Amino acid sequence: MSLIKDIISTNKEAIVDSIFDDELQEKVITALNKSVDIPFISEKTEQKILDALYDSIEDVIKATIVEKL
Repeated sequence: MSLIKDIISTNKEAIVDSIFDDELQEKVITALNKSVDIPFISEKTEQKILDALYDSIEDVIKATIVEKL
């Protein structure tokens, strides 16, 4: 196994965690919130919904990336 593959293999979770940080979540949620307008729901409530969805999706994506690395 090459050195790079070995480093990635032993640090998969740390690499994925460093990519999926709070800054990325904020950027994604902000972009989604600008695009989504649900009538009768405040921006704050939309933000909470999008945060919950992001957290669920993030867990699946992170697990899949770690599995495939």
